[in-house]
Amino acid sequence: MTRLEALYQAVTTALAILAGAILSLITVAISVDVVLRECCTSAIFGLGDLTEHGIAAATFLGAPWVLTKNAHVAVDIVTSQLPYRVRGAMATAVNVVGAAVSAAFFWYLLQALSIAVGRGSMVRGIIVVPEWLTFTAPIVATALLAIGFLLRIGKDAQTRQAAGL
Repeated sequence: MTRLEALYQAVTTALAILAGAILSLITVAISVDVVLRECCTSAIFGLGDLTEHGIAAATFLGAPWVLTKNAHVAVDIVTSQLPYRVRGAMATAVNVVGAAVSAAFFWYLLQALSIAVGRGSMVRGIIVVPEWLTFTAPIVATALLAIGFLLRIGKDAQTRQAAGL
């Protein structure tokens, strides 16, 4: 494993742990909120907004790790029946397309971030959040996904494991 791959693994694992922590906090906060509503007739201020932002962030932050573990949903009914060389060529093509699409999303998200920062726009709900903040997790994730797809080129056909999904 190269230094880049080791760094990539460390970063994606750390972000997956962060995603898990976010989802765990949301779970606890919703449980506490239900108890507070039932016994104290109060609630956690802005929990709905925080939950929405947290679920979106956790989804993006966990995606690169899922890619590294081949734990994404894959429909391989056709490809599993193809000859090994054809499967390898298809895997390479899919990884190139995945990297290109991720890089395109990264680029457009950077543009949206730049506009949001320039305008100083805010996402208004129960709580108010700077709009640029909502772009940070998708930007990080799409950059890592593009790198992850490139790292998979030439390895996917040999290392593909049943994900159980």
